[in-house]
Parts: sequence; C-alpha cells; structure tokens
Amino acid sequence: MVINQSISLEKPLVKQSPIVIHVINGMAFGGIENICLEIIKNSPPDAKNVLLYLDSERTEMLPLFKEIPNLTIINQDYKSDRRLPFIFNLALKFREIKPQAILLHVFGLHLFVGLAARIARVPKIMVCPGNPVPEKDLSRLKVWKNIVLFSRLLKIPIHSCSQTVHNSLQVLTKLPRNSYPINYGCDVKAIAARAEKSRQQRSTNSPKVIGMVARLNTIKDHQTLIAAFNLVHRQFADTQLWLIGDGEQKETLQNLVDELNLSEQVIFWGDRSDIPELLGQMDIYAFSTTEEEGFGIALIEAMAAKLPIVASNASACCEVLGQGKAGALIEQGDAKALATALGNFLASEEKRREWGNKAYQYAATNHNIQQCADKWYSILLGN
Repeated sequence: MVINQSISLEKPLVKQSPIVIHVINGMAFGGIENICLEIIKNSPPDAKNVLLYLDSERTEMLPLFKEIPNLTIINQDYKSDRRLPFIFNLALKFREIKPQAILLHVFGLHLFVGLAARIARVPKIMVCPGNPVPEKDLSRLKVWKNIVLFSRLLKIPIHSCSQTVHNSLQVLTKLPRNSYPINYGCDVKAIAARAEKSRQQRSTNSPKVIGMVARLNTIKDHQTLIAAFNLVHRQFADTQLWLIGDGEQKETLQNLVDELNLSEQVIFWGDRSDIPELLGQMDIYAFSTTEEEGFGIALIEAMAAKLPIVASNASACCEVLGQGKAGALIEQGDAKALATALGNFLASEEKRREWGNKAYQYAATNHNIQQCADKWYSILLGN
C-alpha cells in the first residue's frame, strides 16, 4: 500500500537521488516510532525517504508521518508463519525501489528484512536496537546472542541507541564490523517552545503535577512510582500523578491505584500525540524504570521541556542524565527514596526552576535531534 506518491514503485528511480528506507514494526505511539519520525523530518534535503511498516493494524502515528513532505509510506505485513513469502516479496520491492541504504528500527525482525535486502543487493543495511540485553532471562539471552551472530553473518552493523545498549550486546559476542552507538535525540527547541506555550496557559491554582510518559509495560517500573506518589500525597495533598501511555500493564496499575484510594489523584491519559503540551502542564518529571531501559526518548523530551527530573539509576538513565548532572538519580525500586526526591522538588519552586534549566541545557548540548540525524545520514549516504 502506497500512501504518498513522491516515489513511484512502477518506474525506475533517478540514480543520483539517494533513497533511504526506514523500517519500523508498526505506528503505535512509542519512543522508537517517534525517533524514526524525527530522524526522517531532519534528513538532508537531497535524501528521498521511504517508510516501510510491518504491521498494518497499528497506524496511530500514520497522520504524523503523512505530514512529512515527500515521504513515501508503504506496508508489508510480517507474519511469523509466512516468513519465506515475506522475504521474497520484500526483496522484489527493494529491487523496485533501489535504495542506497536501509535503516532498520526493528531489532530481531531486522534479520528477515535484512536478508531480503541482501538478496536485493542493497548497498547499506544497518539496525538500531532500542533496548539492552535482558540479562535476567537466560532463554532470551540465547535468542539475543543468535540475533547478533546472524547480524554478523548478514554483515548488518548494529548501531545501538546508547552506550548502555552497545555495552550489553558486546558482552554476548563479537558484534558485526563497524558497530558503534548513535545516541537518540529530540527536537529540543520545538519541544521547549510548545511546552512553554502550554505552561503559560496553565491556571495559577492548578494542583502540582508529577508526570511520566512511557508505555505501561514491564520494562518500566510504574509500580514504584505509584507507591512513591502514595507517600508524597500524604504530605502534599494538592498533587496529581499523570501516567501517559498505554500497554499490557494498564489494568494491573489501575488496580493498584484503586487499592491505594488514589483514583482521583492518578490520571491515566493513554497514548497521546500532544506530549510537549502535557509536559508544559507538569511540575516534575519522574522516570521510574528498570535496567532493561535502553535510552528513554520521553526522558529527553521532558528535559527539553525544562522539567526537573527524578529518574531511576538504571544505566541508560545515568547515561542520558550525565551521571546526575541533569537530574536526580534514585535507586531502582526504592519508593521511599523516590518520594523523598519528589518531595524536595515539590517544596521548592526555586529548585524546580534550577534543575529544569540544567536539564534543558544538557539536552540541548547532548541530545539534539539534528546531531542524531546528521550522524545517521552521514553513514547512510556516505560512500
């Protein structure tokens, strides 16, 4: 299915126009999908981009991708019981498009897409994993090791989203040649502007808001945040906790909120496309997560929105926050320590402003999307 017609799949393409195909699983709201969107938006003007998505049932972000000028969007559904037809048909599609490079945002599935690309003789193929190796799951460890081994066999470099993810993969086995991390980024200035506009419209007597934007899954640790908020709310009654995102843990978390009699104070927003505006309505950003965290796009977006940050001391969070230079780091799973840090920020507007500015400056210097996109396209389009 072709959504936009900037690149015809019926006629030969102009050779001097470099074409890059980005591959994502689906278009649900999430960090990986959002980074793909931002990288394409910040691509060089001479690059022609194609977006290939593998799940036609998840199209929530499709309107946002369709806003990008000259982007061709195509679909090729992946079914685990029809892998050979998938690889064959995808190879034919790649031969029609004749891309110079393919960037795979689907770690694991990238082996099947990469095989199709090799059959079609695509010059450059690379993958960006978004999460570290699940060290505590021995069965998954073996799977991940095999994924890396087959990536090496297919000569697909692995460009992890952070040094944390890169290090975890190196422990498994030797990585493919030319593998190194390329950190994620966000549009710092645009997010800051949208958040500030929303902030200016906020009522002066609004309750203080602690927020977290993340999928409601087991990689994150919403339970600890809810437990910490329960302690905070006893001291600061006029507070709310906003949980933005959706996922398989939603019902479990809602039940926990009900058990703590916090249903009026904890708001589940679900998936949203207006994240910067919601960040502008917050006072503190909390990022309670686990060692399975790979980077945290939502974390740098909160930094860009000039929010003071309290985060778990997972390796990825430590990396993103400059080992504590841009936000407070709390022991994972420690609800009391998290509550104390949140309470310290709630008690001092001056401290919130100071650490919000620190977070912004660090994001602007280290996590800018243009820097990220430039690094990607320098290897995607380089000779």
